[in-house]
Amino acid sequence: MYGYPLLYIRKLVRELNNYLSWDLKTVQAVLSVGPTKARKIVEALGAAGLTKPCRGKHFKTWTTTQAAQTLASATAAKSITRQTAERVLAGFLARVDRVNSDDRFLAKVTRVIVFGSYLRAGVDRLSDVDIAVELAPKERRRNDFRELNYRRVAQAESKGHRFSGILDRELWWRSETFRFLKGRSRSISLVDYKREKEFVDKVPRRTLLCSAEAQREPPKKLLKHVRLPRRPKGYPF
Repeated sequence: MYGYPLLYIRKLVRELNNYLSWDLKTVQAVLSVGPTKARKIVEALGAAGLTKPCRGKHFKTWTTTQAAQTLASATAAKSITRQTAERVLAGFLARVDRVNSDDRFLAKVTRVIVFGSYLRAGVDRLSDVDIAVELAPKERRRNDFRELNYRRVAQAESKGHRFSGILDRELWWRSETFRFLKGRSRSISLVDYKREKEFVDKVPRRTLLCSAEAQREPPKKLLKHVRLPRRPKGYPF
């Protein structure tokens, strides 16, 4: 792909899918390359529709797309039987219960949606189980929550985890939960519902969990028609 072996790109994409956002240093660390080559690889990923830049950030960060999720799952795992898929989904839902009941996780799962080939009746061999999840912080007080998050960051760093930057640290509460939910399973393609809502809502899907909090979505802002005042007679402008 764009001069790079597919297995080489797959290795990178599978790792980047674990991050909500990442920068050039992340690519350098995963592939053991210099900054110039890392930048060229990121440009190739963007051209292939596998990544997109994060908006509103003063420093260069990117995130993977649904196409990257599909590439990673389609090439990283062999097809599975429906029986295996049922077992994989049951294990995933058990981890959801664990996240929501364990105070060590700072996030709670408010929505779980299954979509993709799992919903196709009569299909016995599946590529994977496509799942979208929505997370929310358990602690509503912002300052207290941020302090708790940085405690988890310190614990992760003490165990050798490498963070790519400030944003990666700020969002560790989400990334840590996503990693646990996926459980290193190659049979699960896990996406963030808030990030991929437009895509997920367009395909056949089944909601397995939707908390009252998730149902209370903020109303869309309507553009009001503003009537402009009439100019005084004889006004030159």
